Amino acid sequence: MQPSGPFPLLAVELVELIAEFLDDNDLLEIRLVCSELQRKTFHYFAQRFFSLIRTDLSHDSLRRINAISHHAELRFHVHSLAFMLRNQNGVGHGLVWDRHPWGPVSAPLDVPVIRSLRNNLIHNLIHCRSFFIFCRYPEGHPDLSHFTITDVVAVFFALVDSYLPVSAFHLIYANSHSSPLLMDMRRLPKLIYHQPEFKLVWGNLKKLSLEQRLTLDNFNFLLELVLGAPNIQTLGLNLGFHDMATEFMHELAEKANFPRLCDLALVRTAVRGPDLHKLLGNVRDNLTALELNRVTLVPGSDWTPFLQELCEEFPALHRISLYYLWASTPAKSLHNFQNIQKTSSWCTSKDQDLYVHYSDDVQSPTILGVEYSGSKVSQILSLLQTTS
Repeated sequence: MQPSGPFPLLAVELVELIAEFLDDNDLLEIRLVCSELQRKTFHYFAQRFFSLIRTDLSHDSLRRINAISHHAELRFHVHSLAFMLRNQNGVGHGLVWDRHPWGPVSAPLDVPVIRSLRNNLIHNLIHCRSFFIFCRYPEGHPDLSHFTITDVVAVFFALVDSYLPVSAFHLIYANSHSSPLLMDMRRLPKLIYHQPEFKLVWGNLKKLSLEQRLTLDNFNFLLELVLGAPNIQTLGLNLGFHDMATEFMHELAEKANFPRLCDLALVRTAVRGPDLHKLLGNVRDNLTALELNRVTLVPGSDWTPFLQELCEEFPALHRISLYYLWASTPAKSLHNFQNIQKTSSWCTSKDQDLYVHYSDDVQSPTILGVEYSGSKVSQILSLLQTTS
């Protein structure tokens, strides 16, 4: 294919700038015009389509990953791998899995394509160090002849060792409304977090997200995933509103030590006032971003002291998201910020953004939350205290 017209003659930077405005189909079509446009759009094409690759641990999807990992150029653009259900065939389709009588898959690395995936991650996909596991539908408790997303979790932990330093891990068991779902703990090897390989790998972790409805079965497993990552910089937790979540947050406040944590998100959970105070106090010097979304303070606490504390004692904080904050004193009530519109004059510069979330009530709209990023976090928080 020879260049046709002036477009292929443009500088690479200009071609990539134009490519940013194209949808996926248009980008693919423009790459078919000539070899020069293929060359000049390759970097952007690879970033858009191959930065994150997906697998359902089926034979076909693993074969595709193997092909990508042996591509001389594409393999360097892969940064994330997502394990998820992709079609009606379920996960692990086309492979033979042996299972221990007590539940977990036995020796996943003895399956040739799984062993090949591990080797590709270590030797070929050298920038792929971020991993996602998605469960978007209730898994239930099918019999152990079925291979499920929780089995995929077990395979993931079999894949990682000291040769594969994981930088980010996101375990997302939640539906499209972010309501947490349950794992089937029968399928996981016991005490993974006590293994030396796990401790070595988790010591490298920088980002961790857990969305999971807590039970007595998974409580220690999820808690140890957090406590076993002392160097995390970003932590997101979506645990549900019930008493188990309150106890989880208590254990975390008492035991956690995260000297590098700068980005914290608590979503759809419940916490006691003293535990939230202690948890935030442990990271006050480094915390730059805080999200509290659908968080309930259990009886005996209200939000005003925390807004004041955030305003006065968190010097690095420059991004906040406060949304659907519930308090239980004297009765359960929603914290709202009716006069936040006064801040609009503060947010005129390019480096500041303010978003206000309203209820759906047209007659009497209630402000349910605010998001702000910029240099005036303390002023925003100060105003929030007086407009509750």
